[in-house]
Amino acid sequence: MFFPSTHECPHCGAELRLRTLEFKDRPVFAGCEPCSCDGAAKERMEAERAEAERGRRDAELARRRAYEKAGIAPRFEAASHAMAAECADCVRDGANLYVCGGVGTGKTTLAAAVSRILVDQGLSVRFTAMWKILDAMKRGFDEGRSPLPAYQKAEVLVLDDLGKESPTDFALERIFALVDERYGRLLPTVVTTQYSRQDIGRRLAKNGDKDTAQAIVSRLLQDCRTVELCGGDRRLR
Repeated sequence: MFFPSTHECPHCGAELRLRTLEFKDRPVFAGCEPCSCDGAAKERMEAERAEAERGRRDAELARRRAYEKAGIAPRFEAASHAMAAECADCVRDGANLYVCGGVGTGKTTLAAAVSRILVDQGLSVRFTAMWKILDAMKRGFDEGRSPLPAYQKAEVLVLDDLGKESPTDFALERIFALVDERYGRLLPTVVTTQYSRQDIGRRLAKNGDKDTAQAIVSRLLQDCRTVELCGGDRRLR
């Protein structure tokens, strides 16, 4: 087995001690012992710093990809809110979360911040709007498939701006199918909406079946944490 006769430190010129490993009862050259001079120490420190920075960038990229997969829009991938940690604890423990308030009061920001926490903790989160699910279902009918099961079985589902969709009989039936399946599976649902607990039922029943609307609201609000956000439209400040 060939071993280099000498190896010098490129910084101070000192001869470095060789390292060997035993492999199949034979010594194998395994590099040199690191030099203790200032130049070598600085080089190692810079290499460790570069490796740490690469690890940080890789971890950040992985987080952003996880947020994207969950449906968190780029605008909200760094969302934070003073109530997010507390609300995330409730959702992780299995409770529904109902976030209501006027336009621009931070409902989506809070829901996105909660979602970020849960994604970081390893939960499967689907963040979407009910109208997007309905649109996907209509396309799915033409293609012979339904996207509904993926939303029914997600560990955590965030329905942003519930009530914005047109409350037709078709919409009510699909919302009920979604909420009822999650209710039976004990899976938490996060809702953001402009409508209060008292008003959401009337909104959903505006053009449709009042009994179905009430059944939806009953399932969403049982074992539910309600957060009402107040104030003016922050987007216009």
